Amino acid sequence: MHRQKFDLHQQLNQACKKCMPMEREQNTDDGLCSLATSMADGGPVRCVGSWSDQKIYFLTQYLGIFANGMKDKWDGNLHYIELCSGPGRCVDRDRGIEMDGTALAVLGHATFEHLYSATFLDYNPAVVSALNDRIMKRNLSSRAQAIEANYNKPSDIAEIISRRVQKGLALVFIDPTDCSVPFATVAAMAHILQKADFIINIALGTDATRNIKPAILNANSKAREKYVRFLGDDTFFTDHEIILLAQTDQNERLRTKFRARYRLSMETLGYKHFGLERVKHYYELLFASRHEQGLAFWKRAQKYKLNNQGTFDL
Repeated sequence: MHRQKFDLHQQLNQACKKCMPMEREQNTDDGLCSLATSMADGGPVRCVGSWSDQKIYFLTQYLGIFANGMKDKWDGNLHYIELCSGPGRCVDRDRGIEMDGTALAVLGHATFEHLYSATFLDYNPAVVSALNDRIMKRNLSSRAQAIEANYNKPSDIAEIISRRVQKGLALVFIDPTDCSVPFATVAAMAHILQKADFIINIALGTDATRNIKPAILNANSKAREKYVRFLGDDTFFTDHEIILLAQTDQNERLRTKFRARYRLSMETLGYKHFGLERVKHYYELLFASRHEQGLAFWKRAQKYKLNNQGTFDL
């Protein structure tokens, strides 16, 4: 085992205004800052919360264990797929610090050399263009590519993946800002890949906390429609126990039940081994694998937290 420096190439972004919530709505376009560009390369940056480095750290910690553990298997056919990838650089809106996002953190990881391909999917053409520029500048275009794709179109996502991954084992990271990726899209990805572990960022402490109760109590709400797509069916919302929990403001139990219902949906795809990592009180990273070895890797990754030295173990 050796240690690698956790380096997101942070630097102060002097154009960041550290906007308050109301200002952020005015100064961002689909998450991209309209006031600041990257101090590193002049490209677009995504506005993110102060917890993002923890999410990125854990993802790359798991990636390292996954890639090292599987590098001598699958005839070198290891793949990484990220849905809702972002442009590659982001700015912590609380500190005004710019850093690599998940995509560049993956491409810059020591074990990326063990991967056959990396595919980054995002529905925003400006995001895709920016990330491809950054991939090209790192001379990685032969193995990594950002592709414009709408996660509300499962067949389109499946078609892209079928072109990029013909065989082998994949690690899939799904990273939306809310609970809006339809379960049909996850199912389509799992069906095409067959051999894949998933890490799914579930906005349980933000989106779901704010909107799950009205979604349960109002059958005609847009929130209900979104969550039905997210979970894969409407059984959560017709459960009498769930309705009672909403009526009596038992919000923590509602979140627990919501998480459990999503896990049941994953089980319908043949996933049997699950793990969970909380990113402060905002997000939960749900891990799902069809094989017990995946869970063993997950548990090993959880042993190592971002420390004062800014390193992680491989």
